[in-house]
Amino acid sequence: MFLTVFLDMLSFGLVIPDIQLRGDELGAHGFVRGLLIATFSLAQLLTAPFLGRLSDTLGRRKILLVSTILATVSFLFYAHADVLWAMFVARVLAGVAGANLGVAYAYIADVTTPEERARGMGLIGAAFGLGFVLGPVIGAYLVQLGGGKPLVMGYVAAGLGFVNFLFVLFLLPESVKAAVEAKARQSTLANLLIALRTPTFGLLLALFFVYNFAFSNLESTYFLLVVKHFGLTQQEGSYLLALVGVVSAVTQGALVRLAVKRWGEVRVVRAAYLVIAPMLAIVPFAPPWLPQIAGIVVMGLATGLAQPCLSSLISRAAPADMQGGSFGLTQALGACARILGPMIGNQLFDLAFWAPYALAGLLVCVPAFLSRSIRLPAAA
Repeated sequence: MFLTVFLDMLSFGLVIPDIQLRGDELGAHGFVRGLLIATFSLAQLLTAPFLGRLSDTLGRRKILLVSTILATVSFLFYAHADVLWAMFVARVLAGVAGANLGVAYAYIADVTTPEERARGMGLIGAAFGLGFVLGPVIGAYLVQLGGGKPLVMGYVAAGLGFVNFLFVLFLLPESVKAAVEAKARQSTLANLLIALRTPTFGLLLALFFVYNFAFSNLESTYFLLVVKHFGLTQQEGSYLLALVGVVSAVTQGALVRLAVKRWGEVRVVRAAYLVIAPMLAIVPFAPPWLPQIAGIVVMGLATGLAQPCLSSLISRAAPADMQGGSFGLTQALGACARILGPMIGNQLFDLAFWAPYALAGLLVCVPAFLSRSIRLPAAA
């Protein structure tokens, strides 16, 4: 599962440096540029709950097989997307394929005990982070290799998607063994109502949404910030963004288990959000290289601790027979946040370069405060 998520995110990460700047060149400014970035998440929003519920009944492996093939097709389309509408279509296809992340988290919940879950989620988070780290760096190089066009980069991403399909086909066993009750086949709205009625579960979903909304303000404007405000190249910006992923991946792969063992998941989440809020706000005021690197390292550590612990808490708070459905809900909420974040963040960036980061820092204060209401005695 680690390799499956890593290959998925590596291929996805290749397009990150290209889409912000090339979208701008093709006439996607402000709201439209944000909408182009958000289209991926809009497709996720519409499909992630359905895929999560379907994986509860048909099994995780079948969903992963279909989604990896679709990812391959989406990157082939992106390779030839030289007009704005074609980029939108490619992003829709990629978003539907990317809705499989909730299935991946449900897979980990299937094969781990509650005590091991934070570590398992940390490993998946590390795979996510490493793919996110290497993807933009390699993607920026491949765009240069293709003379500023996405052809080479798109075909490499499609190749990685197909390798991922082969890996799932031949090496990944099914994790859903027992029959699933009717709850897994209910609608997204029904699952959401169950979540809101389940103690602590609704609160954790709210924390997940607010954090993703805030962080998407940074992700969707960062290359614009470093290129237009700090005067760096696209490649240099990819190195800085990669550093966040490196630190986060190392933290999730190695440090989160030690932190949870010492302080428990709830306390780790509370402390991490208190660190993330100011770090987001100071990003546009920390010039390259040392101040920016210092802030990125601290933020990478905090996010690397917060995310797997929050995923573990969501899994433990969710009803046992709707793991796929519950992670489908989290991905849908995350997608909704990543739809609103880029559109609002890009609009704010055009008004003031620091505005999306100020909003992000302010918003993370909300989960920092609400996390004090988490009550899971087994995890506290």
